[in-house]
Amino acid sequence: MYFKVSLMLIVGILTSFFSVSCSIKGNPPGKPEMVDLRINHFRQTAMGEGPYLVYLIQESEDIGGENWGYLYDGIEGFEYELGYVYDLKVKKITLENPPADGSSIKYILVNVRHKEKAPVNAEFDIQLKAYNYNFVTMEDDDIWLLNTYSINCNILCESFLSELETSEQITGTFIHGPEENLVLQSYR
Repeated sequence: MYFKVSLMLIVGILTSFFSVSCSIKGNPPGKPEMVDLRINHFRQTAMGEGPYLVYLIQESEDIGGENWGYLYDGIEGFEYELGYVYDLKVKKITLENPPADGSSIKYILVNVRHKEKAPVNAEFDIQLKAYNYNFVTMEDDDIWLLNTYSINCNILCESFLSELETSEQITGTFIHGPEENLVLQSYR
């Protein structure tokens, strides 16, 4: 009898230990986890294997806080529109064998819970020249952020383009313009 009770106690302790240690590490690779995700109304520049426009995200308990993380890869099934904050329900999958140049996490859209237009004239900062890279490109007389978003620099164009040639780092302060373009307010 004593042996059975001791064995059951040991099995119970080991089961408890392994279930706690697994929950600390998160979901095992390949097993989807349902999470809430917030996507900010603008994308930020970053470097990975090359230059990127990354999503600024907050996940689950971080939603509503000050800190935003970078998501280099997209979200399968999600159509992003500049100028909107999204609250999503997604499946988060930890990949067993991630690509050498890719993320170990994959997100798949379950549904869009909320989509809200950013406030009119809400200012936001984007790094335009950093990491020894100029994220601003020119095509004819048009100025682009990584060939994705048109930059309207108005009366700042001449000084801004000159600064891009001479400075090592530049951050632009923008507001959203019509048709998914960025309107430069200032730079530093």
